[in-house]
Amino acid sequence: MKILHKTFVFTFFIAIILYGCGGGIEPAIDSDSSQPEGFNGAVVFDGAWPDSVKRTHIVVFRDPLDSVADFNIFNLSFVSQEIPHGAAFYAYTSLDTGFVPVGGLIPAGEYSYICVAQSFSEEVSFDRKDWVVAGIYYAEGDSTKPGKLIIPQGQIVTNINIKCDFDNPPPQPPGGN
Repeated sequence: MKILHKTFVFTFFIAIILYGCGGGIEPAIDSDSSQPEGFNGAVVFDGAWPDSVKRTHIVVFRDPLDSVADFNIFNLSFVSQEIPHGAAFYAYTSLDTGFVPVGGLIPAGEYSYICVAQSFSEEVSFDRKDWVVAGIYYAEGDSTKPGKLIIPQGQIVTNINIKCDFDNPPPQPPGGN
């Protein structure tokens, strides 16, 4: 019993020393800048997945996709990890699933085109012709145009939900199949 008590007391004091001092006399970090920015939501898939799909991702573009030229690496703001083939439902958060930008964190800002994109190519490609949009994020109550994603500084935007209906696909941006 005394050994257990001594071990607990020793562990307790070590924990206080390691975690209690924090950064010592370092200046405090502004509370707004310490909060990560991002977004989360869910994707619902209806219908049968095409067998020829090689990869599926949530993709975010800063500017609208009004021309083939808008589908480029400089406009690309976020690419999620791959969504499993055949999924009926996929919950996600940009805080732990991103590849682009480096580190996966999307900064505060305004984004014009959020979609689920699928590729039929074995190779990773940035050519518009190699991707099909399976679902688009629409603004609340308006399924006629893509919704804007506005991420305020230090906030997580919730409910960025996308429906992918394989029997009734959305309009494709310019340059698609």
